[in-house]
Amino acid sequence: MQFSIRQKLFVLLAGFTAVVLTGVLSMVTTRLSDAILAKVQTDFLQTQRIFQSEQALRYENLLDQASLIGENPAFKANVQLADPASVSFIVNDLARLAPVDLFLVTDAEGHVLADLAQEHGAMETIDRPSIERALSQGDLDVGLLDWPELWYLPDSGLYQVASVAIWTNDDTIIATLTLGVRFDQRQALALKGGGDVDVTLKVRDQLIATTIEGLRVTDVLKFQKSAMYEIRDVITDLETSDVFEGVFVGEEVFAFLSPLGFGEPAYYLATTLKSRELAILNELRGSIFATAGLSLLVTLLLAQVLGRRLTQPLQRLVEGMDEVKAGNLDVSLTPTTRDEVATLMESFNDMIVNLRERLQLMKYVGSHTREMIQSSAGEEANLGGSRHDLAVLFTDIRGFTAYSEKRDPEDVIGMLNRYLGFQAEIVTQQQGSVDKFVGDEMMALFTGREALHHAVTCALEIMRRIEREHEHDPVPLYIGVGINFGPATLGNMGAQERMDYTAIGATVNLAARLVQAAQPGQILLPEALLSQLRTPVTVKSVESMEFKNISEPLRVAELGQDSIQDTESRA
Repeated sequence: MQFSIRQKLFVLLAGFTAVVLTGVLSMVTTRLSDAILAKVQTDFLQTQRIFQSEQALRYENLLDQASLIGENPAFKANVQLADPASVSFIVNDLARLAPVDLFLVTDAEGHVLADLAQEHGAMETIDRPSIERALSQGDLDVGLLDWPELWYLPDSGLYQVASVAIWTNDDTIIATLTLGVRFDQRQALALKGGGDVDVTLKVRDQLIATTIEGLRVTDVLKFQKSAMYEIRDVITDLETSDVFEGVFVGEEVFAFLSPLGFGEPAYYLATTLKSRELAILNELRGSIFATAGLSLLVTLLLAQVLGRRLTQPLQRLVEGMDEVKAGNLDVSLTPTTRDEVATLMESFNDMIVNLRERLQLMKYVGSHTREMIQSSAGEEANLGGSRHDLAVLFTDIRGFTAYSEKRDPEDVIGMLNRYLGFQAEIVTQQQGSVDKFVGDEMMALFTGREALHHAVTCALEIMRRIEREHEHDPVPLYIGVGINFGPATLGNMGAQERMDYTAIGATVNLAARLVQAAQPGQILLPEALLSQLRTPVTVKSVESMEFKNISEPLRVAELGQDSIQDTESRA
């Protein structure tokens, strides 16, 4: 799909507007969201501080009451009797003076003497850690000092407790006294206060209290499943959680978890609705979206006006480029403005001139050189080369000097161009590349796996064309051909300011000497190369020849002219 300048301008300006507005919205949303989360975190931590402060005060009250009761002579006398009935009587009497929900007395062995909540039978053994510490006078772990100690009694609920030892006058422990206050709706409402944070208290699989109307324990268990890792860390490590997001009773909420204390897997869950906390953010988003819509409308109108002013000269430029694409280099554009588009048109005209010059120059460059330039991806050419296996073919017009001496220069040039022209065409047809013309001599290169086969086929095709030329040439001319195959250095040769992309090496030198040795109509190549040909050819003769800079005679094969017909039929 092709887009016009006007469409691109629409997309560009609309996209720019969208990016800017999106960035503003994202920045505002991020900063406001961070502020909202910080506020929620502060609210939750404030709730936590209130809870711990109240629990510490309640614990001190429990200890004070337990100490006063433990020093009561009547209470101490009944406890010394170790009679459950007597102890229960005094406990019921003292309980009216102490506003507690749990009032439990054990003897020095941990057997129950009295239980106001009636959760334990007389003389039942209790192995609660708080009672064991009171009997052994052990100290509480430092890590637990910030949290209340909890007891959970299935029939009556969850309690914050304090246990003390009862002493005789001779400093002997005769019993323990445990007082406790039940967690209920009062604590949940006190934690909520007048704020928007809802509080839910839970122990094990039981819902203790909540400020959310109609909340069921199944709702809490469902949420507990989704936040199982946070709850596990809160209960295990006795540390509050970070603020996190979740779904509670079908609503998206910000949530916060805190342990209720140690001794029982109990925690409280503080939640606040995301929709309520983010209401101001949603209102701000609406305002930004409205502004974005208006800005986008203005942007599109501006793009329409600018598009019309830019379209006409650019359309002319596009039409000119289409002409060039179709192969027409006789194109020229006349600038009608004094802006960047006019500069672009002038550059276009300069480019056309350069293309015309380059098109003419390409006629003087071999195809292998053009391929090298294209593969270099515009990088600067440097002197040097690399080794390649390639076939080299030389041709030379025999008797050319004598021919040219007796004719006008125009006739000589015309004949030379005709003979070299069809040779170059045949080289291209056989996937080769003309490296250079030197007078009446041509050098061609063939690369790839079939390089030798293509070079031999090219030589045979040239000989066949020569025979056809003789049919209408008043003075026939003949060609000698030399072929060689092997490693050669292919690369940039010469000076940095003027270089040729050509092949050099022993392989090239031998091919040049073979063409010098070839008689009119002869195709010469080393005999050793015959076995490398893809298809057999007719060999007219093989003889040993000596060449300059070659220490030993070389066996050279001459291809027979009947190989021409065989090669044509196989092709």
